[in-house]
Amino acid sequence: MEQTAQFEDPIGTLIDLDRYPIDDLSTTAAQQLIANCQRDMTTSGACSLPGFVRPASVAASVAVGERLAGKTWHANQTHNIYFTNPDPALSPDHPRNRQVRSSQHAIAYDLLPEDVPIRRIYESEAVLAFVAAVLGFDQLYRSVDPLDALDISLYGDGDELGWHFDNSEFSVTLMLREPISGGHFEYHPALRTDDDQRYDSVEAALDGRGPAPLRLATAPGTLALFRGRHALHRVSPVEGEVARMNAVLTYGSTPGMHLSELTQVLFYGRRVLPTAG
Repeated sequence: MEQTAQFEDPIGTLIDLDRYPIDDLSTTAAQQLIANCQRDMTTSGACSLPGFVRPASVAASVAVGERLAGKTWHANQTHNIYFTNPDPALSPDHPRNRQVRSSQHAIAYDLLPEDVPIRRIYESEAVLAFVAAVLGFDQLYRSVDPLDALDISLYGDGDELGWHFDNSEFSVTLMLREPISGGHFEYHPALRTDDDQRYDSVEAALDGRGPAPLRLATAPGTLALFRGRHALHRVSPVEGEVARMNAVLTYGSTPGMHLSELTQVLFYGRRVLPTAG
């Protein structure tokens, strides 16, 4: 059953509504904010909102992440940038056969206390409506997956998220803590289309040739909306003892979304079926 907010505290205790007036999307200020975000999504494939979440809410979420760090599942794997099986009909250095590494630690949704700010933000109707408006949907839905609906991802020393294209149409993330060095979210926008894989451009990006990748702002409290289906992107290797920490908020255009049991095991090390209802 889809989760809904359980708390009466105003959203303004969690989010800076002076900068981001999402509590009433009918206002002129809110409409201008949405228009600005849509412009950024069109021009660069991403919208970054620094200081979206108040510092106290970020700090409280980080504290929970640190407390639960011992319960993370370490997903450490190699894969191609499409998350598909290699194609033996193609050369080993073809983009479909080249392997990259992804290593991260995930705190699943069902481990997060109901009162942790990041969970309350995810379950907020105001945030849901704002994300839908920016992305041009009449309605979005929260995932019903007990593990993947919302997670906190930690990247320790040497961890990274390898170059890849998303299978989902968009992603929503919230930065909680930056590492000492590395851990940059880098991307090449519009590197492919639905009709053209543009393997030459993809290969050049993987080789470090051509235009340098763009970087999203990663200051703590930054909310980012990103279209990753056509944009090659990664989190560069983290260096140092301070783990990079961010939250991934899973929304979609259809109700009842959840991972397969196999994918749950891959990313969280266990299976938990969605609650019926």
